Amino acid sequence: MGRKIQKKGNWKRLLAMLLVAIAIATAINPVNAQAKTKKKTITLKVVSNYDSQTTAKKKSTTVKTGYIYTVKLKQYMALSYGGYLKFKAPKTKTYKFTVSGVKHPVKKSILQGTVSFNNPTAHGFFPIYVKTRGKKTDRLYVAAKTYKPGFSDATNYYTSRTGTVKLKKGQTVYLNLDFSTMTYTKKPISVNVNIK
Repeated sequence: MGRKIQKKGNWKRLLAMLLVAIAIATAINPVNAQAKTKKKTITLKVVSNYDSQTTAKKKSTTVKTGYIYTVKLKQYMALSYGGYLKFKAPKTKTYKFTVSGVKHPVKKSILQGTVSFNNPTAHGFFPIYVKTRGKKTDRLYVAAKTYKPGFSDATNYYTSRTGTVKLKKGQTVYLNLDFSTMTYTKKPISVNVNIK
Protein backbone atom coordinates (compact mmCIF):
# COMPACT_ATOMS: atom_id res chain seq x y z
CA MET A 1 0.00 0.00 0.00
CA GLY A 2 2.81 2.38 0.94
CA ARG A 3 4.62 1.65 -2.33
CA LYS A 4 1.50 2.41 -4.40
CA ILE A 5 1.06 5.77 -2.65
CA GLN A 6 4.74 6.56 -3.20
CA LYS A 7 4.53 5.68 -6.90
CA LYS A 8 1.42 7.84 -7.27
CA GLY A 9 3.22 10.70 -5.57
CA ASN A 10 6.22 10.29 -7.88
CA TRP A 11 3.99 10.50 -10.97
CA LYS A 12 2.36 13.69 -9.66
CA ARG A 13 5.77 15.27 -9.03
CA LEU A 14 7.00 14.21 -12.48
CA LEU A 15 3.87 15.66 -14.14
CA ALA A 16 4.25 18.91 -12.21
CA MET A 17 7.90 19.21 -13.25
CA LEU A 18 6.95 18.57 -16.88
CA LEU A 19 4.29 21.29 -16.81
CA VAL A 20 6.76 23.75 -15.27
CA ALA A 21 9.33 22.93 -17.99
CA ILE A 22 6.73 23.55 -20.74
CA ALA A 23 5.73 26.85 -19.16
CA ILE A 24 9.37 28.01 -18.97
CA ALA A 25 10.08 26.98 -22.58
CA THR A 26 7.00 28.89 -23.76
CA ALA A 27 8.02 32.01 -21.84
CA ILE A 28 11.57 31.90 -23.23
CA ASN A 29 10.56 31.28 -26.84
CA PRO A 30 6.90 32.25 -27.39
CA VAL A 31 7.30 32.29 -31.19
CA ASN A 32 7.79 28.53 -31.35
CA ALA A 33 4.75 28.00 -29.16
CA GLN A 34 2.52 29.76 -31.69
CA ALA A 35 1.43 28.42 -35.04
CA LYS A 36 3.84 29.40 -37.79
CA THR A 37 2.62 31.64 -40.60
CA LYS A 38 2.11 29.57 -43.72
CA LYS A 39 3.86 30.43 -46.99
CA LYS A 40 2.20 30.21 -50.38
CA THR A 41 3.19 31.17 -53.92
CA ILE A 42 0.55 32.49 -56.31
CA THR A 43 0.73 33.80 -59.88
CA LEU A 44 -1.72 36.57 -60.73
CA LYS A 45 -3.65 36.88 -63.95
CA VAL A 46 -2.48 39.86 -65.97
CA VAL A 47 -4.49 43.01 -65.27
CA SER A 48 -3.37 46.59 -65.76
CA ASN A 49 -4.53 49.59 -63.76
CA TYR A 50 -6.21 50.77 -66.99
CA ASP A 51 -8.60 47.79 -67.11
CA SER A 52 -12.21 48.05 -65.94
CA GLN A 53 -13.46 47.13 -62.49
CA THR A 54 -15.33 44.18 -64.02
CA THR A 55 -12.12 42.78 -65.55
CA ALA A 56 -10.14 43.35 -62.34
CA LYS A 57 -12.76 41.56 -60.23
CA LYS A 58 -12.98 38.58 -62.61
CA LYS A 59 -9.21 38.13 -62.79
CA SER A 60 -8.39 38.83 -59.13
CA THR A 61 -6.91 36.17 -56.84
CA THR A 62 -8.33 35.74 -53.32
CA VAL A 63 -5.98 35.99 -50.33
CA LYS A 64 -6.56 35.47 -46.60
CA THR A 65 -4.93 36.24 -43.27
CA GLY A 66 -2.37 33.80 -41.86
CA TYR A 67 -0.27 33.51 -45.00
CA ILE A 68 2.85 35.12 -46.40
CA TYR A 69 2.12 35.15 -50.11
CA THR A 70 4.88 35.28 -52.69
CA VAL A 71 2.96 36.97 -55.48
CA LYS A 72 4.26 36.60 -59.02
CA LEU A 73 3.32 39.22 -61.60
CA LYS A 74 3.49 39.03 -65.38
CA GLN A 75 3.81 41.87 -67.88
CA TYR A 76 0.75 43.67 -69.20
CA MET A 77 3.05 45.73 -71.43
CA ALA A 78 6.82 46.06 -71.88
CA LEU A 79 8.53 46.87 -68.57
CA SER A 80 5.20 46.99 -66.68
CA TYR A 81 3.61 44.31 -64.47
CA GLY A 82 0.15 44.18 -62.91
CA GLY A 83 -2.54 42.13 -61.22
CA TYR A 84 -5.22 42.18 -58.51
CA LEU A 85 -5.63 40.53 -55.12
CA LYS A 86 -9.00 40.22 -53.40
CA PHE A 87 -9.37 40.25 -49.61
CA LYS A 88 -12.65 39.84 -47.69
CA ALA A 89 -12.48 40.77 -44.00
CA PRO A 90 -13.54 37.76 -41.86
CA LYS A 91 -14.40 40.07 -38.94
CA THR A 92 -14.48 43.73 -37.97
CA LYS A 93 -10.99 44.86 -36.89
CA THR A 94 -7.93 46.86 -37.90
CA TYR A 95 -5.89 44.91 -40.44
CA LYS A 96 -2.20 45.21 -41.26
CA PHE A 97 -1.17 44.85 -44.90
CA THR A 98 2.59 44.36 -45.33
CA VAL A 99 4.28 44.43 -48.72
CA SER A 100 7.97 43.51 -48.98
CA GLY A 101 10.54 41.35 -50.76
CA VAL A 102 10.19 42.99 -54.17
CA LYS A 103 12.38 41.00 -56.59
CA HIS A 104 13.35 41.26 -60.23
CA PRO A 105 14.55 38.02 -61.91
CA VAL A 106 17.56 39.89 -63.31
CA LYS A 107 20.03 40.81 -60.54
CA LYS A 108 20.74 44.48 -59.80
CA SER A 109 17.72 45.58 -61.85
CA ILE A 110 15.71 48.52 -60.52
CA LEU A 111 12.10 47.66 -59.79
CA GLN A 112 9.50 49.81 -58.07
CA GLY A 113 5.73 49.95 -57.83
CA THR A 114 2.59 50.50 -55.82
CA VAL A 115 -0.09 48.46 -54.12
CA SER A 116 -3.33 50.46 -54.10
CA PHE A 117 -6.43 49.74 -52.01
CA ASN A 118 -9.78 49.81 -53.79
CA ASN A 119 -13.41 49.63 -52.71
CA PRO A 120 -15.76 48.25 -55.41
CA THR A 121 -18.88 50.38 -56.08
CA ALA A 122 -21.54 50.66 -58.74
CA HIS A 123 -19.52 53.50 -60.26
CA GLY A 124 -16.13 51.76 -60.27
CA PHE A 125 -13.33 51.45 -57.76
CA PHE A 126 -13.09 54.08 -55.03
CA PRO A 127 -9.85 54.47 -53.04
CA ILE A 128 -9.50 53.14 -49.50
CA TYR A 129 -7.03 55.08 -47.38
CA VAL A 130 -4.59 53.25 -45.13
CA LYS A 131 -2.25 54.63 -42.50
CA THR A 132 1.48 54.20 -43.11
CA ARG A 133 4.40 55.96 -41.44
CA GLY A 134 2.09 58.45 -39.75
CA LYS A 135 0.24 59.49 -42.91
CA LYS A 136 -2.78 58.33 -44.88
CA THR A 137 -2.57 57.21 -48.48
CA ASP A 138 -4.53 54.97 -50.84
CA ARG A 139 -1.39 53.06 -51.89
CA LEU A 140 1.86 51.65 -50.57
CA TYR A 141 5.03 52.53 -52.47
CA VAL A 142 7.58 49.72 -52.48
CA ALA A 143 10.76 48.84 -54.36
CA ALA A 144 13.50 46.26 -54.70
CA LYS A 145 16.69 46.67 -52.64
CA THR A 146 18.43 48.07 -55.72
CA TYR A 147 16.17 51.12 -55.56
CA LYS A 148 17.29 53.82 -53.14
CA PRO A 149 14.73 54.02 -50.29
CA GLY A 150 12.92 57.30 -49.72
CA PHE A 151 12.71 59.36 -46.58
CA SER A 152 9.74 59.98 -44.28
CA ASP A 153 7.09 60.92 -46.83
CA ALA A 154 4.36 58.34 -47.49
CA THR A 155 4.80 58.64 -51.28
CA ASN A 156 8.46 57.62 -51.27
CA TYR A 157 9.56 54.08 -52.01
CA TYR A 158 10.68 51.63 -49.32
CA THR A 159 11.72 47.98 -49.48
CA SER A 160 8.96 47.17 -46.98
CA ARG A 161 5.67 48.93 -46.27
CA THR A 162 2.86 48.28 -43.80
CA GLY A 163 -0.52 49.95 -44.08
CA THR A 164 -3.25 49.67 -41.44
CA VAL A 165 -6.98 50.12 -42.00
CA LYS A 166 -10.14 49.20 -40.11
CA LEU A 167 -12.50 47.00 -42.11
CA LYS A 168 -15.99 45.76 -41.31
CA LYS A 169 -16.87 42.08 -41.40
CA GLY A 170 -17.54 41.06 -45.00
CA GLN A 171 -15.98 44.20 -46.49
CA THR A 172 -14.03 43.43 -49.66
CA VAL A 173 -10.83 45.17 -50.70
CA TYR A 174 -9.18 44.83 -54.10
CA LEU A 175 -5.42 45.37 -54.10
CA ASN A 176 -3.96 46.58 -57.38
CA LEU A 177 -0.28 45.63 -57.73
CA ASP A 178 1.39 47.73 -60.40
CA PHE A 179 5.17 47.67 -60.96
CA SER A 180 7.65 48.98 -63.51
CA THR A 181 11.30 48.38 -64.36
CA MET A 182 13.98 49.45 -66.83
CA THR A 183 15.21 45.91 -67.49
CA TYR A 184 13.22 43.82 -69.93
CA THR A 185 12.61 40.14 -69.21
CA LYS A 186 9.86 37.66 -70.00
CA LYS A 187 10.10 36.17 -66.52
CA PRO A 188 7.66 37.30 -63.80
CA ILE A 189 8.65 39.56 -60.92
CA SER A 190 7.67 38.77 -57.33
CA VAL A 191 6.57 40.55 -54.16
CA ASN A 192 5.58 39.31 -50.70
CA VAL A 193 2.18 40.18 -49.24
CA ASN A 194 1.03 39.43 -45.69
CA ILE A 195 -2.27 40.37 -44.02
CA LYS A 196 -2.81 40.23 -40.26
